[in-house]
Amino acid sequence: MGKGKIIIVGGGLAGLMATIKAAELGQQVDLFSLVPVKRSHSVCAQGGINGAVNTKGEGDSPFIHFDDTVYGGDFLANQPPVKAMCEAAPSIIHMFDRMGVMFNRTPEGLLDFRRFGGTQHSRTAFAGATTGQQLLYALDEQVRRYEVEGLVTKYEGWEFLGAVIDDEETARGIVAQNLTTMEIKSFPGDAVIMASGGPGIIFGKSTNSMINTGSAASIVYQQGVNYANGEFIQIHPTAIPGDDKLRLMSESARGEGGRIWTYKDGKPWYFLEEKYPAYGNLVPRDIATREIFDVCMNMKLGINGENMVYLDLSH
Repeated sequence: MGKGKIIIVGGGLAGLMATIKAAELGQQVDLFSLVPVKRSHSVCAQGGINGAVNTKGEGDSPFIHFDDTVYGGDFLANQPPVKAMCEAAPSIIHMFDRMGVMFNRTPEGLLDFRRFGGTQHSRTAFAGATTGQQLLYALDEQVRRYEVEGLVTKYEGWEFLGAVIDDEETARGIVAQNLTTMEIKSFPGDAVIMASGGPGIIFGKSTNSMINTGSAASIVYQQGVNYANGEFIQIHPTAIPGDDKLRLMSESARGEGGRIWTYKDGKPWYFLEEKYPAYGNLVPRDIATREIFDVCMNMKLGINGENMVYLDLSH
């Protein structure tokens, strides 16, 4: 790779990691974020990060992780990068650990792992209920090293307005607006990485932040950039309904024994446990979502006739 400048749009986990990897190669990076990077929506991730470290001696392995991922994705995933991701996952978790992420530990001092959806192994490293925040803060600290070295320049509070694309369809920079002064400015670059997050707000209600509008993706799509796999936007199975938006109910609640149920014939019906005895309430997320949808919409068994079911956290 040459020594040109890379522009990265988005200051969440993806944008910060891309910044670090580019800076490690000696690349100049301009990082743009709509909000201070520590306010990026990655801060709201609660549950954890998956990797087959197998500290609990359950016989887990990266290949089993790969198999679970492909199966949980209805065999629609592009398998070579999924396999590469699963093989890299343990070392990525150890890298975050060395960066200072405060992962939960076992009494012996080992990294603690818990079980999440779509697997029968304890594979999820976590930092309480604030894993996303801990990862985001750790990566931001790493980016600061390269800021001090002069390789990275952060533009927080700047909104992406469009890419500068030449006649050969090559990105030459971006146009952005300072949301404090309203200054509109163009920034030259040799490559542009879009890491602007999900478009959750296009849905009627979402657990996403109000900044997750998808506007950056929409802008570059309208400029001729390909947009793919929109049908794979994840619908999280559990949230607390609100008049304004949804509040995320982490999958970790089911990982610790939470049970989804509704009334059927006047009695509690734990439908996930009945239909998927091997996984119970920890079926893959899209399966849980489809089953809840089926119970509410097709079977008309939602609570009080509404599109809701119960989550039992008693123990």
